[in-house]
Amino acid sequence: MSGGIVIRGQAYQRPASLDVNMDTLTWRARRGVEPENIATTIHELRDVTWLEKRWSPGAGILAALSVVWIAQDIAVYGLVTLAVAIALSIHRWLRPRYWLGLDLGTRWLVMRVDPTCADHARRLADRIQVRLLTGEV
Repeated sequence: MSGGIVIRGQAYQRPASLDVNMDTLTWRARRGVEPENIATTIHELRDVTWLEKRWSPGAGILAALSVVWIAQDIAVYGLVTLAVAIALSIHRWLRPRYWLGLDLGTRWLVMRVDPTCADHARRLADRIQVRLLTGEV
């Protein structure tokens, strides 16, 4: 992962980016009216979190509701709701949400990563995790 890579996504419900150039990370986001420009290196990070959220709480609630309706002999509503819950689950499984979290010690930088940048973000998280585990400099 050498060279300039830009990981795009959202932070604070606004567009954000993380520029990766060798070991240097530059975080650009806007929190309220104040812009954030934070420069650090992977050696200064204390932890990293990579999440691929492949489940849907809404689908779980709909599935539970469909079971209640089926148990009450309202089978038509129950089966339709179950079909919608299954469709939502399949959609979320095929299109997960990606999250990257970086611990700077004094604060966490959390970004919802765009699907097009997910591979770069996953590789960055793996690289940081290996550095944290091995103490690589």
